[in-house]
Amino acid sequence: MEKIKERLKSLCALGTVSGHERLIDVLTGEEKAFLDKIEYDKIGSLLLVKKSNKPNAKKILIDAHIDIVGFMVTEVLEGGFLRFVNIGGLDTRVLPSTHVCVFGKEKINGVITSTPPHLRVGGVKVPKIEELLIDTGIPTDELKELVSIGDIAMYKPYFTELQNNYVCAVGLDDKSCACAILDFITSVDKGELEYDVYASLSAQEETGKCGPARLAFDIDPDIAITTDVNFASGEGIKERESIECEKGASVDISSLTNRSLTRNIIKLLKDKGIEFQLVCEPSYTGTNNDALSISGKGIRTALMSIPLKAMHSPSEIVNLKDIKSLSRMLKAVCCAKELL
Repeated sequence: MEKIKERLKSLCALGTVSGHERLIDVLTGEEKAFLDKIEYDKIGSLLLVKKSNKPNAKKILIDAHIDIVGFMVTEVLEGGFLRFVNIGGLDTRVLPSTHVCVFGKEKINGVITSTPPHLRVGGVKVPKIEELLIDTGIPTDELKELVSIGDIAMYKPYFTELQNNYVCAVGLDDKSCACAILDFITSVDKGELEYDVYASLSAQEETGKCGPARLAFDIDPDIAITTDVNFASGEGIKERESIECEKGASVDISSLTNRSLTRNIIKLLKDKGIEFQLVCEPSYTGTNNDALSISGKGIRTALMSIPLKAMHSPSEIVNLKDIKSLSRMLKAVCCAKELL
């Protein structure tokens, strides 16, 4: 678990707000040596290729999005304040008093404003995003030199270890799945692979889900596996729409995933004794799977998910065991002879 934890910590430290991904040194030199190809596309997705030793191997695309929700500056105000809008889906209830980083000409720390309870009129209400500001504490003239309209901001990165292999961090959606992909693809032996593996750490999922769909046109994979987070079981969440932490990643059943492929993956995992869960998403999944399934002439897709607490908040929580579970599931699929 230590290797997974350290890799996840490095990923979560990266500022990868959707549309402004900044993937830098996600791999060590040693890890790069185990891959056949590493390249960025024009959108900002990172493609990692590891080919099987088998001649004429079929192609499998495995995707996890690397972008995270964030903010965009819309106005520089007097007194060191910045007005902003959201990039991706945000819960405004958790924003007041949240620490952020603003990426202007240099990185600036700030705090989102909060009204003290003594001054609230009419009780507690959920603030609208246009009512909130980022307080930088920087004099107005200096701030206008450092920050411009259109600059981005994000929750301030941090990584906290909790008990029993739980960690709390910014951006675990979907860097926990990216971590699982990296754990798998940099450790599996080429002789074990039945497929040529194309692993996408894709851009812009939170704002359009276009990253892997564009890659799929070039790759034309026989199969695509999307990996993303899903709601961890908890109060107010329907049981069929959530999965439990510490019980492995899930295989998702949806009208937008391929039925026979999903059925074969479930049988494979059962035969190998790999722990997994099932979750039902009867219409769309809200992940990159939906775009991949109709990419090109259509692709047979499946979806795997890691349970996540406090999604799209500055304090997302995941269990490292579930990340390792997804890594094992991906290896089983990519090394399976009878899957299609």
